[in-house]
Amino acid sequence: MKNILGIFKAIRVFGVPASLSITFVFAILLAGCGKLELNSHWRSRLVIIDGLNSEWEGAGTYLEDENAFIGLVNDEEYMYVCLASTNREIQTQMMRRGFTLWFDPDGGKKRLFGIRFPLGMQEMGVPMRGRGSERDLEELRQSFEESMAELEILGPGKDECRRLQVADAEGIFVKVRTLRGGFVYELKVPLAQSEQHPFAIGAEAGNTIGLGLETREINRDMFRERVGGGMRGGGGLRGGRGGRGGSRGSGMPRGGTRPEMPKSLKIWATVQLVSADASSADKPGNKVATK
Repeated sequence: MKNILGIFKAIRVFGVPASLSITFVFAILLAGCGKLELNSHWRSRLVIIDGLNSEWEGAGTYLEDENAFIGLVNDEEYMYVCLASTNREIQTQMMRRGFTLWFDPDGGKKRLFGIRFPLGMQEMGVPMRGRGSERDLEELRQSFEESMAELEILGPGKDECRRLQVADAEGIFVKVRTLRGGFVYELKVPLAQSEQHPFAIGAEAGNTIGLGLETREINRDMFRERVGGGMRGGGGLRGGRGGRGGSRGSGMPRGGTRPEMPKSLKIWATVQLVSADASSADKPGNKVATK
């Protein structure tokens, strides 16, 4: 019943049409059972990588625990991913610690090819602050926007990492747009590696791949320093309104105990890419526009 209520919440928050397909509902129920299996949809419409989710109706799944929508489409050349959420904790993690999308062309959970974007303000050396006023959040958003000029290509080796200007990541287009009520992340990434596309998933339309969504682990020393500053009344984490303790990660709880270490976002799913032969929606002339 809880999952069914989540479906209607997705309709209200993310504009998913009421005429949800059986596949859509089934994916949600699987997610609720701890087994996340998702189906990509054939790209039958224009997809603009602009950080807006207006093209994603009917092509995604609502993840109730994260209060997030994930949309997946592909054609013969590219895979497209959209992550949208009004979950402030996920938004803050992405802004501060960065966000990585991992791909395993064999359908498992191996971190073989990753795209880290945004890098996060922690990586860029922007001072970390606890939750505060709307003004603080707006300053955080501005710093976040300034930190999105670069991305990192990760893998296939454990420590392999290439940092590039976003404009120089051949074949990869990515955009994050922060809104007052949340954020939208969009990505276009090549399926197969080629001379024109040196960075790619290593898969073909019709394959089954693994997909991971992660934010970086928080720097424990930095977290302890911030907590210590809050305990001493310095520039650390802030307590709740009216002298009450804050929630997890936002100040000293009532009773003087230390706040919990904020948990990082970690979602892994198996994704079935669709092929042109399996789709009746393959129509000529559907070019993909990017910004």
